[in-house]
Amino acid sequence: MNDSFLEEAKAKLRRKGFKLTGPRLAILNYLAREKGHPDVQGIYEGIRTEYPGIGMATVYRTVDLLVDIGLLRALVLKNNRVRYELNRPGDHHHHLVCTACGEITEFGSCNFKLICEEIEDVTRFRIEEHALEAYGHCPGCLTESGDYSTEKM
Repeated sequence: MNDSFLEEAKAKLRRKGFKLTGPRLAILNYLAREKGHPDVQGIYEGIRTEYPGIGMATVYRTVDLLVDIGLLRALVLKNNRVRYELNRPGDHHHHLVCTACGEITEFGSCNFKLICEEIEDVTRFRIEEHALEAYGHCPGCLTESGDYSTEKM
């Protein structure tokens, strides 16, 4: 799936009139193989061995461009922390964010779409997309604090 997404991403960049620069491809390739949700600093650190001369300003500009054209999704978390992930077609999911360690866990179950029609009818607002981030403590942090129990599951 990574190869097909990357090929479509390259085609989209070309269609929009953008060149396939090394930094753009490096960032897309890095995020395609990265399992987490890195911030700009993490992206920079992840690609600078491949592009040792790259600057943070280039990474910021490139990430902003990729978000603007829909290839990346920005997750704006508490305290305005921004993390990034590929915006793959049909990959609708939400995030659980640990307030202790910062771990982000994806989950795909989404009952929000069941109430969208009712919300639209009542408010006359057309919902085009939605995002959900839930904040709490991951199992690892709960185990460390002694608050984790499988009885709650």
